[in-house]
Amino acid sequence: MQRQKKIAGYEHPIARTKLYDVPAIEKARDLILKDPVSHIHIPMLADKVGINEFKLKVGFRELFQTSPYQYRLHLCLERAKVLLEETDDTIDQIASRVGFDTYNGFSTAFKKAYGYAPTEYRNRQTA
Repeated sequence: MQRQKKIAGYEHPIARTKLYDVPAIEKARDLILKDPVSHIHIPMLADKVGINEFKLKVGFRELFQTSPYQYRLHLCLERAKVLLEETDDTIDQIASRVGFDTYNGFSTAFKKAYGYAPTEYRNRQTA
């Protein structure tokens, strides 16, 4: 059985991630937070923060309870919700602004995350 380590500021203990890899994983999260719309691929992200891909994926999941991709997707969709509520931009414009190439891809991801299509979500906010 692996020994678990508790890190200050994190709710869940880590087992597979080395303490010296934590700063690189946090830096990866910060890069995603800074620009969630850009499609930075895992190998590029790992290279930028100086850690290998496997360690990044495992560590990210241990520290943040999600994958780097899902983390970025969540940020983009949360931004989309705000844009749907606060702007009159078309769904297509919003999809593009939050990093989706197609309306269909955006609509599918939004519906999967929130249970409503973007148009339906917007209509519920104005009703």
